[in-house]
Formats: sequence, C-alpha cells, structure tokens
Amino acid sequence: MNIFNRFFLRLLLAPTGLYRRIGVNPLHLRAILIAKLTMDDRRPAGLHQMRRKKEKEKPTTGATLGTMFFTALMGCFFLFSFGVGGDAMTQYTFYFSFYIFILASTLISDFTSVLIDVRDNMIILPKPVTDKTFLLGRLFHIIIHVAKLVLPMTLPGMIYTGIISGIPGLLPFMVLVLLASLFTIFLINALYVFILKVTTPEKFKNIISNFQIFIAILFYGGYQLLPRLMGKTALEGYSLTSAKWAVVYPPYWFAASWQYMKTFDLASPLVIYFVLSIIIPVLSVWVVIKYFAPSFNQKLSMISGSGDEPVAAKTNSKDILSTTSSYITSVANWLTEKGAERMAFLFTYKMMGRSRDFKMKVYPALGYLAVFVVVMFLNNKKLSLAQIQQETGQGKFVFISIIYFCSFALSTALGQLTFSDKYKAGWIYYVTPIHNPGRMYSGAVKATIIKFYVPLVAIIFCTAIAIVGPKVIPNLLLGFFNQVLITILTAYLTLNAFPFSVQQSTSMKGGKFIKGLFALAIPIMLAIVHYFIYSYLIVIIMLCLLSGIATWLMMDALKNKNWEQVYAREYEG
Repeated sequence: MNIFNRFFLRLLLAPTGLYRRIGVNPLHLRAILIAKLTMDDRRPAGLHQMRRKKEKEKPTTGATLGTMFFTALMGCFFLFSFGVGGDAMTQYTFYFSFYIFILASTLISDFTSVLIDVRDNMIILPKPVTDKTFLLGRLFHIIIHVAKLVLPMTLPGMIYTGIISGIPGLLPFMVLVLLASLFTIFLINALYVFILKVTTPEKFKNIISNFQIFIAILFYGGYQLLPRLMGKTALEGYSLTSAKWAVVYPPYWFAASWQYMKTFDLASPLVIYFVLSIIIPVLSVWVVIKYFAPSFNQKLSMISGSGDEPVAAKTNSKDILSTTSSYITSVANWLTEKGAERMAFLFTYKMMGRSRDFKMKVYPALGYLAVFVVVMFLNNKKLSLAQIQQETGQGKFVFISIIYFCSFALSTALGQLTFSDKYKAGWIYYVTPIHNPGRMYSGAVKATIIKFYVPLVAIIFCTAIAIVGPKVIPNLLLGFFNQVLITILTAYLTLNAFPFSVQQSTSMKGGKFIKGLFALAIPIMLAIVHYFIYSYLIVIIMLCLLSGIATWLMMDALKNKNWEQVYAREYEG
C-alpha cells in the first residue's frame, strides 16, 4: 500500500474510541479499508484503460499513484484559466468550471466501477461484520478516493493563488475547493439517479462506458484545440462581471465568493454569491443523503452481478431475433456467402457494437479523426473554400489527407478484432464443422469495413461532391479502393485468430508493433503517390480498375485460407 493510502488510513482510523462507542469495530474497519485500497491500486483508472498494460504476469500495482499524477497534470492545465479575462473573478470562474467538469468526469469514469460493485454485499455481509462498520468502511473509501483526486488536482491552483494573493487568498480558495467538491458529488448523484430513472440498471454500465469514450475524445480534442484557441486576443480582455447569465452559473458563485472572502465587506453585492456558494453545496449534500442515496441504493441492489459486463436482462426468443436489424441482414445477404462467412459477418458486427472493451479501444479513434480534421483546418489558415473547390495544391492535400487518414480508425478496429475478455468462448470455432476457416476471416473483415469505414466514406463522398462537384468522384473511388485493399492485405498478413477469441494480455507481442508500423506506412506511401497523380484523370481511372481487381483477388485469397495456414499463423503469433 502506497504512502498516500497509509496517510489517509491513519488519519481516518485515529479516533478508535469514538468508533467503538458508536458500534463500529476498528479492526474490521481497518481490514475492509486495506482490502479496498489495495484493490484500487490494482484497478486501472477508467481514463487509462485504453493504455493499460496488457501483460498478465505484470499486474498493475500503482494505479493510485498513476491517477494522482494524471490529476496533478490536469491541475496544471487548469492554470491556463488565469490567462483568460482581464479580472480575477472571470479567471476563477474559468478555473472552477474546469475543476467541476474534470472532477465529475474523472469520478464518473474512474470510480463508477467501484461504486456499483456489489461484491461487498456477498463477501463482507455474510461475515461477522456489523452494518455500521460496513457502511462506514464504504463511506471512508469514497472519502479517500475523492481526496486523492482533489488534492493533486487543486495543488497547482493553490500554489498559484498562494504566490499571487498570499494567505488571504489561499485560505478562501481551499474552503471553496471543498464546497465545489461537495457540489460536484451532488451533480454526479443527480446524474446517476436520472440515468437509473430513465433506463434499467443493466444498461447503466453501458451508458457510463459511452461517457468514458466521450471524455477520452473530449480530452484529446481539448489538448489539441485549446492551446490554439488560447492565443486568441478576444479571450484576453473577456469579462464575466457584466454577463447577466453569470448569476445562475455555479462556478461564478465560487469565484465571486473568493473575491468576497478576501474582505468580508457586508455591503458588497458579492455577499449573495457567498451565501449561495455555502448554502447550495451543503443543501446538496443533504438532498443526496435524504433522497438520492436511498433511491440509488434501491436501484443498485437490482444489479446482481458486478463484472465488467452487465447482467443480461430476461429475454425471449422474439427479443433475441430482433437484435439483428433488417438492414444488417440485407447487407450480409448481399456481401457474404451463406454459411460461415455470413455467420462471421453478423457475429462480428454485433460484437463490435456490444463489447465495451472493444469500444473503449476503437471508438475514440473516430473522435480523434474528427479532431484531426478540425486541427488541420485551424493550422492551415490560408486555406479557403475556393481553393478546395478549384482543387489547388492545398485543396488536394485536404482531400487526400482526410481520405487516407480514415485508415487510422480502420486499422485500430482491425487490430482489436481478435481480442476479448471472454476469449474462452472461442472454443465454438473449433468444434463447429467449418471446412474453410478463411471465410470466417473474410466475413469479419467485411463487417469491420461496413461498420467503421463505409459510414465515413458516405460522409466524405457527400461533402466532397457538394463542395467540388462530380469531377472529384474518380479520386474518391481510388482512395476508397486503396483503403479497402490495404485493410484486406493487412488482415491477410496479420490476422491469425478468429474474431474475439484471443486473450487481451497477448496483444502486445513484439511482432505486432512492426506489423502495425507496416500497416500505417502503406497508406502514407499511397497518399503521396495519389497526390502527385491527382489531376491525371486517365491514370486515376486505370488505377481505380487495378485497385478494384487487386481488392477482389486479395479478398479471394483471404477467403480461401485453409486450416493448415490458420494453425501455422497461430503458431507464429
């Protein structure tokens, strides 16, 4: 157990006599907290799940320290708010806005798996542990976890405030951080209760997982876009003191309270915000304890499982049959042959939309693609719509970059296609009478292209045709065929297992890295060649035909893989 956990543990367990008087066993309480904090150290944080170590023989042991370091970096990022606006109230409004949002996001993505984990009820309650000890252990666990987020996150702000304003500014800031934290906890509880009110507990974790994906994209977008926007001179003189809507904006209350607490002038109009910043958080805590907690616990008790996957709801055969939409069935009938290939297509398509682990690794890539497009336009300030319409050098570069950068999302999906936490279910592939295993690969690759590339292509085609006109279609088709050819070639060379049949811990072998670089180098080389031949229509049409034929031949080669090739690839992998 790390030094921070030991510090909080000694601090909270100090009044042992008081605990005995109220019916709490200090030894049991200490054992419960040690177990919970040890598990926290071994549980990767929600925001780091996409980059966590894959080797099973090297378990995570410092997740708490990693989370604290990450939140400290986020706290340093908050210091950008002090460069916005021309007065302290505006700057601290931005600071508390960042703080409340990031703290809420971190708690939701990082602590939800702990909060809705009901294994306590099955492991601790059957033991001779009193209800008061159990509840106090759960409460102290939440307090320690929140403290390990709040302290490193606000430490840079405390240092800055102490240097600029001294003790008269630092002490009010620390008090307001505590009040803002209580208000954030209220917002999270309100969100949880609302989600459980409008949906079932079985779908609760799925919604939280989607929120984690959104946060990952938002953080990446903020990292790329905010530094560019912070240079805008319009933000330097911006002030919220004259904005009428600010009076109903909670971060503005805390900023105004900080300004008021430096003087405590009762005649100041800021006294209203001071009262609001104290009453609202305290009232929020009372509402959480009085109303939100009972309803949340009642809903929480309905979740009988606590693994990574929610407990399946009771379904009948009609519900199961309705899970495959008529659209996907029609696409499968059109693109695949009856039998193993069609089964692999439908299975892979549905699993890519249901597996949370797969979505956490692949879906953010689509968001990164959107951020890349925005950043590209922001960096190229000389680019205009007329240049794109006339297909000048910069206009061609934009189209080529967008078309071939889509391979990033496609290669990410293909790279994670074989991995799953439920890999043991892959035995079904080897007991089923499949005479041609290559059709399993081709069906899975086709599902990946339909799921992740065709929607992007449709958007790019419609946008390009609307801006440039039909003359851009040959270049778009060449880019499309090249990307599909790259995908099938990569699958033929690197795909050595059936969809979702390999343990995730084996995904970081050395050969994978080299193959990944190779898969990314091919689109770059093709994009460079495409850029130089962009204006030669005859060459583009000929290459479209050649690329289409090569795509057909590569798909046929992938489809005709036999069991000897499969076993050989598995042995090499």
